[in-house]
Amino acid sequence: MKYIAIWLVTAILILAPSFANSSAAKSYRVMRYTESFPPYYFGDGSSQKGIVRDIFDALAKETGDTFEFISLPYKRALYQFDTGKIDIEPMSNPAWRKSSSVQGVYTTPFAVSEQIILYDVKHYLPVSLPEDLLGKTVGTVTGYTYPVYGPYFADGRINAHQLKNENKLIQMLLAGRLQQSIMNKDFALYKIKTEHLKDQLIISKPCNVVDMMIRFHPSKKEAIPKYNEAIHKLLKDGTIKKIYDNYR
Repeated sequence: MKYIAIWLVTAILILAPSFANSSAAKSYRVMRYTESFPPYYFGDGSSQKGIVRDIFDALAKETGDTFEFISLPYKRALYQFDTGKIDIEPMSNPAWRKSSSVQGVYTTPFAVSEQIILYDVKHYLPVSLPEDLLGKTVGTVTGYTYPVYGPYFADGRINAHQLKNENKLIQMLLAGRLQQSIMNKDFALYKIKTEHLKDQLIISKPCNVVDMMIRFHPSKKEAIPKYNEAIHKLLKDGTIKKIYDNYR
């Protein structure tokens, strides 16, 4: 009986961490915009998950948590976060949410979002300062903010040609109706790769770089330490880099 008791105690001690991890696992509602924006996320029915889903799959393995992705239009998704009906904005930065009624709490950065200038290769111009584009027309997306070039668009020193989305900007570049446009680097790289546009389009150095973090609703702030630890591991072992590289 003595040996049986020792065996039981040992078994309990071995299994205890597993039970602890299981009981600590949570389920979170994650916002997903209905608009497709590859390579971060793809439309419903696509065989590709995208960077966001791939990263959260990796996080699930580290944390034991599960995620329900809620597809909503952009403004409604942000409102649902403010009201606590959504727990997570998967890619965000405090600078983007200054006017939100609920600021949220943020993890450590896991990547960066870079704005670049995408050129028709025939009109490529190395740019180091906004002044290099004085008097020129630059394609932009309606409703987007441009921290570096915004003041130049506002006073007309650089002409902003606004279009609905990045796809429209690329179409205009390929048609020769624009010479340069500002857009997200990952989007541009994905389009160049999948549509074989390497000989037609060229990317500038980043003109604005913003840290990407996971934004939690304040009611879920207890999750931050666990996710910071998971992000650190995924950065250290190269998992996040591999995910991004799959789409570049």
